[in-house]
Parts: sequence; C-alpha cells; structure tokens
Amino acid sequence: MCRILAFKEKERINGEVLKAFVNSARYDPFSPYKSHPDGWGFIILVKKNGSWRSIYYRSPEPIFQDDLSLLTSIKGDEILGIIHARKAGKKFLQGLTHAHPYHARAGAYDLYFAHNGSISRSAFQNPSLPYTDSYMFLLKIVDEVSKSNDVRNSFRITFNSFKEYAASLNSALLSFSEGEGPLIQVGYYYNKREAVDYSEEYFKLYIWRNYVFSSTIKYYLGNADNELVYGDIIYL
Repeated sequence: MCRILAFKEKERINGEVLKAFVNSARYDPFSPYKSHPDGWGFIILVKKNGSWRSIYYRSPEPIFQDDLSLLTSIKGDEILGIIHARKAGKKFLQGLTHAHPYHARAGAYDLYFAHNGSISRSAFQNPSLPYTDSYMFLLKIVDEVSKSNDVRNSFRITFNSFKEYAASLNSALLSFSEGEGPLIQVGYYYNKREAVDYSEEYFKLYIWRNYVFSSTIKYYLGNADNELVYGDIIYL
C-alpha cells in the first residue's frame, strides 16, 4: 500500500497538507512497513492567464529525502494534481520506471494514474508482463477510453471490473484534453476481508475541502472527518 493525495485548489497548494503527506510517507503508524520509501511523484495541472500547463515529476528517492522546491513553488489561478508516495510490493518492480503517477495517451486524453493497493495478476489478460498491477490497471482504462472516448465511464467500468480481484483499488485518475480541460476522478474501494490483517484505517480515504487523501495524511493533518463513499468514485 502507498499514500495518495488528489486535490483541486486556487493560487497554491496547501502547505499543511503537503507537510502531512511527507510525514505520512516518512512514518506511517497504520502500516506494518512504517514507511513509504520506494519513490514518489506528482502531476500538476496549472491554469495561468486562461491557459493550462502541466508539471510532471517522478523520482526513485523517498519524498522525505527529495527536494520539494519544484512542488512548493507552483502557483496559478487554478491547480489540480495527484501526489503519490510508493511502498513497492515486489523488489524487481522498483525504481523510476515504476514510480506513480503513470502517464498514457488514450484518444483525445492524456491520462495520469496513481493507485494504492494490489490486484491479483489473474485479473489481467497478460499477467506475466513486467509491469506493476497498477500500470496494467491504467492500460485497461486506456483500452476502454480508446473504444468509447468517454473517460468517466471508462474509469468506472475498469474500477468496478477489478473489485473481485483487488485488495484495494484506491486510485486517482487525472485526465486532460484540449476540449474538456482537466478532471480528477478518485475511486475508493478495498476488500474488507483482507483488511482484517491490517488496521482497517490504513485503507480509508478522506476528503477535506477539495483535498482527497489516505488515512495517514488525515492522521497528521487532524482536520478531516468525511470518509469517501465506499465503493464509489468522486470527481474534483
């Protein structure tokens, strides 16, 4: 399991939320591993003077050991983004290549995707591919978008189709097209039978203002009481 933050903001990203995110990656009281050190990354869409620009960054270093100046310097009229800190499940799927958010093109869209949790490889048509289950989750979304050019329905179809195979599908998809602009979708689901081996709080997602985040960020932030609707998708 990893830690995730998705948000929609004006002017600049909330510094207290960022601090809570870094702290949650450094030490996670809900995680049996206690840390999320296996790389991190972000995708930020910024609107200035009526035009959108993107800032995309991934690193194999832990977020709590990396330089955050690029992230903290971002300013704009509107800001949407996803930030992700990773705890790798398999040693051979580590490094920059496997840091989230992943990027892909599908139809008219740029898609950026981050996922917390695991999906059984039996859910995929080609389970032996040297990709993370999260990246194959994105490839399934790409396939659906390519067929329908409907990014909302494609995410929902994919999200629902993997529920029976997943420990967790907590995930965020940022899409952008010239015609529609940016949209963030956040899916919230975990297998409650598997959660008994952990603190169930570890799996939960919360919303505060226009920030959606993993439970450990709530733990450090201390001011988010609204859990997302279990098994559903919200839009930012």
